[in-house]
Amino acid sequence: MVKMLYLHSLLLLLATANLNAQNSKTDSLFRLLEKSAEDTNRVMLYGNLSGTLRLTDPAKAIAYGQKGILLARKLAFNKGIAACYLNVSTAYIYSDKLDTALTYLDTALQYAHVVKDPNRLGLAYLNRADIYRQMQNFSQSLKDCETALGYADQANNDDVRARINQTIGAVYYQQNIYPQSISYYDKAILLYRKTGNLRMTATVLNNLGLIYKSTGDFTRSVAVTTGAIRITDSLKDVTNLSIFNGNLSDIYFQMGHYGQAEQFANKAMEYAQQQQNEKLMAIAWTFLGNIYIRQKRFTEATVAGNKALTIFIKIDDTDRINTAADMLAEAYALSGDYAKAYENMLISKSANDSLVKWRYDDDIAAMQTKFKLNEKDKEILLLAKDKELQDQKLERQRLLITATTLFALLAVGGLWLLRNRHLLRQKMKELEIRNQIAADLHDEVGSSLSSIQMLSQIATGQTSIDSKQKEILTKMSTNAKETMEKMGDIVWMIKSGETEEGSLKQRMERFAYEICGNKNIETNLQLEDFEKLKLTMKQRKNIYLFFKEALNNAVKYSGTEKIAVSATVENKKMTLLVKDHGKGFDNSTTNRGNGLDNMKNRALELNGILEIHSETGEGTSLALIISV
Repeated sequence: MVKMLYLHSLLLLLATANLNAQNSKTDSLFRLLEKSAEDTNRVMLYGNLSGTLRLTDPAKAIAYGQKGILLARKLAFNKGIAACYLNVSTAYIYSDKLDTALTYLDTALQYAHVVKDPNRLGLAYLNRADIYRQMQNFSQSLKDCETALGYADQANNDDVRARINQTIGAVYYQQNIYPQSISYYDKAILLYRKTGNLRMTATVLNNLGLIYKSTGDFTRSVAVTTGAIRITDSLKDVTNLSIFNGNLSDIYFQMGHYGQAEQFANKAMEYAQQQQNEKLMAIAWTFLGNIYIRQKRFTEATVAGNKALTIFIKIDDTDRINTAADMLAEAYALSGDYAKAYENMLISKSANDSLVKWRYDDDIAAMQTKFKLNEKDKEILLLAKDKELQDQKLERQRLLITATTLFALLAVGGLWLLRNRHLLRQKMKELEIRNQIAADLHDEVGSSLSSIQMLSQIATGQTSIDSKQKEILTKMSTNAKETMEKMGDIVWMIKSGETEEGSLKQRMERFAYEICGNKNIETNLQLEDFEKLKLTMKQRKNIYLFFKEALNNAVKYSGTEKIAVSATVENKKMTLLVKDHGKGFDNSTTNRGNGLDNMKNRALELNGILEIHSETGEGTSLALIISV
């Protein structure tokens, strides 16, 4: 019941506008807006419309406020930006979108600081304090109240001071810290009376009545609530009249004066029906249902309770669903209808389960605020200890995760190093075998071929042999020499790198000058780009053998007097070009010989292409193009 009545007080804080006067003001603002230009006055009209509509039509208030923000930004009108952001945030509060309201309010604060308007800063910090209060962040709410009070003092604004004291009183009330709450409510009432704000004076008097009822001081509770009703009746504020009469009914109910309680509950119902406010009507039905139970009027109690429960389910008010269903369960049980009692008990339990977490959060928030006020008790110490243990547990988990991650990285790194080491060993073994083969070929086979050549040359010089034998020995010497040259190429190609026997460029130059020099053919070599490349054994072999084949063909068959060889690298493509200026040939009629098939096969082995350009009498160019 206390929780329900506290929610009544929250509703009071919102229902503070005279709707007829507001409609008149809204119409006036619309007429002015139609005539206004796109200037700062129009921005302020948007802001005023947003502020006027924020309670009755929050969606429209947000729309007009956002229009004002866009125009104010276009005009660089910071004061207008601050005003519109502040009113939009309040509209979001009335829409129960507190997170969005907080975002807009933080922006409003930034611009309010820019324009250095203490009045607006005071209101902005006050609104943020009220948001944090509703979010149960009481410590931040009190901090913002303190900041707002500083700006209210700068502006000497008693109305803002009154609202700040009222908000602080509500913070303490939510935590059942009644002496402090009464003290701040009393300060708020004095300031509201000083400024002539009767509506807010009545609201705070009603809230004082709730506190006195909670502490069992029913005499004071009746007095201040009656005072709130008297003021509200003079203002013809039917919304708050319904709420205040309902609260007075509950006070008499708590005192056991059921006749007076029923009288004021009926008044609350009358005012709720005047404005067709279903929520207030359901609250009044709840008051009447409890009164009927105490008077043993169980049939009337179940009728009232069912009307209240139907409305609360419709508007999805979980807290009041719990209250109404619990009351119905009691009424049905006392009247002997246990099936209906059980049914409503289940409804109440389901609603109550949904409220458990909220209540737990309320308790935690209350303990945190008491801690801020230095009211340390055993529960707070246990809470702090539990938080410390949780932090330690999280820290250990973080350390464990970090250590596990590092171990995993080290393990992966170790495996990578072992794999690389294994591959390196394999390569070293392969290189060792290759070098051994090259050494054996050079030392054993090479020396044998050299001996054959020398012996054949010696034999050729003997006078005792005939011409046929001499021809055979000369051919043996030539073949041995050619075989030695080819073996030298093989040894060079299988070595692990370019050694003292020459790089690819140097070997190509040596071969070209030797073969072309013997035929008095002018040779132009441009092979510098080879020095930029790191070629594999396969690439070195095929490039060199392609080069030898192409040069041999040019020397033997072209009849050229000039040969040009170039190597270029561009966009990761290497082009080796061998061009002569000889007689050329018709590619379509020439037989597949002269090493052309060999050169095409070498291009394919390198995943490259061979381009042949030749015309009769114009010479021939062979281009090997591969990726490097």
